[in-house]
Amino acid sequence: MRRSIALLATALLVLAATPVAARVNDQLLVSTEWLQQHRLDRGLTIVEIGDPESYASGHITGARFVALRDLLVARDSIPNELPEIAALETTLGAAGVPDRGRIILYSRDIIAAARAFFTLDYLGLGDQTSILDGGYVKWSAERRPVESGPPAVAAVRFSARPRPEARTGLTALHTILYANEVRELPLALVDARDPAEYLGAEAGADIVCAGHIPGAVNVPWNMNLVAAPFQVFRSADQLAALYRDEGVKDGDTIIVYCRTGMQACVDYFALRYLGRDVHLYDGSYIEWSRDEYGASGVSSHE
Repeated sequence: MRRSIALLATALLVLAATPVAARVNDQLLVSTEWLQQHRLDRGLTIVEIGDPESYASGHITGARFVALRDLLVARDSIPNELPEIAALETTLGAAGVPDRGRIILYSRDIIAAARAFFTLDYLGLGDQTSILDGGYVKWSAERRPVESGPPAVAAVRFSARPRPEARTGLTALHTILYANEVRELPLALVDARDPAEYLGAEAGADIVCAGHIPGAVNVPWNMNLVAAPFQVFRSADQLAALYRDEGVKDGDTIIVYCRTGMQACVDYFALRYLGRDVHLYDGSYIEWSRDEYGASGVSSHE
């Protein structure tokens, strides 16, 4: 019951949001050159998100470590959900990640860093958190300082300042979409999956009904938002044009989703970087397709 009330409250927050002019949040994305110059700054914490073996084999000198798996739980048979806030506080504090100062996230796959950014944004630290553009692959390719071995940091106290509106649940999404049917809202639903899954040509693992949530547009994270070989984000102008070309209007409240809420975090970060009002449907299409109401409202090949 408390969970349902919280989800409905989130829906109302999304619907009541007053559109504001988008302004690029330049500080959310930093270059390897910037980090090289500032990595020893007081109050700056570098954090690798990934797996322990890769971190131990080589990481940015002085970086702390958080395992991606510790930022995810399965809930009601839905994978890759946010853990409880208290569990996240424990995980981050034990890794030596403070709740003050500036945090620079990086990974070997942009999805991991983007998911960690969403998590910290949900915990209230998004405006003081940045992603290293190009991550460890670009940093190491440029022969910048690296070291190996396990993390050696002291635990700290981490206290969240939660922003529940960053996440949208199934009940909240039903409420929003119903309200949108009654009266068209300044709302955009963005599907971050590959076009084949969006169109229903492929279902994707554990998907009950192939297709996409009705009304969603497709902005695939891997085809549109980042460029090879280092998964460097495209310019703010290019990113803004990509969403605009898919029908996302200025002032729209945006809800992003994918299969399990991981890939969509790349879109979530890109939209936060652009200064947009964005929310993540964390259960994503795997939950929607299993839901009786959702499965009856699945679109394909629009």
